Amino acid sequence: MSLSRSEQMARIRPRDTKPEILLRRALWSAGLRYRIDLRTPAGRPDLVFASARVAVYVDGCQWHGCPLHYVAPRTGIDFWSSKLRTNVERDRRQTVELERLGWRVVRFWEHEVFENIPGVIARVKAALSGEGGESKSQDWRVVRVEHLESNMERRHLQLLRDSAQYVDEVRRRTTTKWKRSF
Repeated sequence: MSLSRSEQMARIRPRDTKPEILLRRALWSAGLRYRIDLRTPAGRPDLVFASARVAVYVDGCQWHGCPLHYVAPRTGIDFWSSKLRTNVERDRRQTVELERLGWRVVRFWEHEVFENIPGVIARVKAALSGEGGESKSQDWRVVRVEHLESNMERRHLQLLRDSAQYVDEVRRRTTTKWKRSF
């Protein structure tokens, strides 16, 4: 017997996800020590390097509006659009507030963790050394999708740190979600 949508959604964990665990193991193997579930002035990042004031987030492609892999649902459009908008606004609020307080914020998409763990570790190390590591070039988020005729969609994207910067793109609708290859 298959699970209802509600039962399926209830099984999704807010922490200790596969990409988080993979990242934590890789960082630990690299000799980097962090805290999990540690409260900061703007929420609870996935990983915290408290003494260096570095917050690390692993954002799920579907839940946080990855411009490469977000797939707009076909049912419950109003609910899921609101959920996506709320998640992106929370991401923006947390990032901007932590940076205002002198923290370095490093955000990764889940696909980055699976596809390029050495690059992810390098960015965390750069943030810890004060050389950067923050990903400002990859901060576009899907905030809304409009379904057009003939299987096309208009995707509205905003910069995470500056909601005034946005871009619209029209492309063929895809229903294929990103899946790791291993």
